[in-house]
Order: sequence, then structure tokens, then C-alpha cells
Amino acid sequence: METTAIRTIQRFSGERLEAVDDLLVVEQQVILLVNKEKVLSTACSPGELRELAYGYLLSEGMIKDIDDVLSFCEEEGTIAVGVRPFERVDCPPPIASPLCIPPERMLTTAAEAHQRAEAFQRTGGTHSVAICDSSGGMIFVEDISRTCALEKALGQALLAKADFSNSLIFLSSRIPVSLLTKIARCGISIVGCVSAPTVQAVDLADKLGICLCGFVRGERMNIYSHEERMIT
Repeated sequence: METTAIRTIQRFSGERLEAVDDLLVVEQQVILLVNKEKVLSTACSPGELRELAYGYLLSEGMIKDIDDVLSFCEEEGTIAVGVRPFERVDCPPPIASPLCIPPERMLTTAAEAHQRAEAFQRTGGTHSVAICDSSGGMIFVEDISRTCALEKALGQALLAKADFSNSLIFLSSRIPVSLLTKIARCGISIVGCVSAPTVQAVDLADKLGICLCGFVRGERMNIYSHEERMIT
């Protein structure tokens, strides 16, 4: 399935209407079954459904690593996954990662993510997530849904056997507590976003040892918790 499509629209500019072709993002309806039980029904950008499933399972505490997935089947927007029995914990434990970075690294990550967001630049209709490890490599995903973008990026990183304890993440959105909880379950200790976090997200980050940065733009950002992870 294509990720974009052209439609003719009416554009108003300079007190006149004009028929123009406009590029729009495409959405796909997806259902995720875990051990034959429906756990997710969502809309996302087409493609990377395996990554979406793995990222969802990891960030919701249903698996801890790839070996916990026993079976996987994808057919016409329905994903059926079998996993080992699990005990889901609502609040993840504190992050044990020793990772510290210079502030400039978060700023350059945000700048590179912005440059790589081709779908957003063409349509204005996507969110993006970038995960970077200590080697400087970047996993980058765009999706119409900020949550699915996060899950696809986490799933891609899991399948690539990334070291989450030695990685930082940047999101092109605000960060509510629901997204921060997903990130914390993966063991990522440094989080940045282009917009603002909520009070609940800041409080959880402070509790779990996560350095949470907001308004990461240009040469500035706000550090809301655990600033000791930013070394100058």
C-alpha cells in the first residue's frame, strides 16, 4: 500500500480559490491479536507492521525480548502474535542506565530527525521518532500516529538488537505520561521532544531517573528532570 496519495483540492489564497493537486498521507487500519485476544485497534501509516507489533508488545510490558515472541502472522491488516505468559506491571522500575550525554547531542539528534522527516516536509501529516545509540547510528520512523511512530521505532530497535540502556530518543510531538511509560519500559534514560511534556510525564521521569527534555529546537531546550545526565 502506498503511503501518500494525490487529491485535487480548492486552495484559498489572495482572496481567490484555485484548484490544485495536494499530497496527502494514507492511513491503514490495523488490529493486533495477542494470544488470540484483541489488544489493539488503531490507524497508522502503511508498512512496518511487524515493527509496530514488537514495539507495542515491548512498550506495554508483554515481552522483554525477541525470544518471548513465539509466533507471528500478518494478513490484511490483522497481526496475530503468540507470546510467552507474562505479568504486566503498570509502573516500570527506575532506569538503571548510566548514560550521560552532552546537551549538544540531543540538539543534533533533533536537527537530524527534522532533516530526515521527508514525509512531513511533503505533507505535514506525520510524526517522527528517532532512537540513537552510543555509536551514533539512528533508527528513524515516520507515521501518521505519534504512538505508532514510537512503537514502530522501538520495534525496529528491538529487532536490530539495540542497546536501549545506551540510547536516547527524540519525538516530534509533546510527551504525555502514556508515551513516557512506554519508553521507560524499554529502559531508555534520555528523552527529548520538540514540544512540551505534561506534569505527570515530568513527575514520572523524575521518579524513574529519566532525563526529560522539551522544546528541543535549534540551540536550546528545557531540561525538566535529572539534568545530571546532561554533561557540560
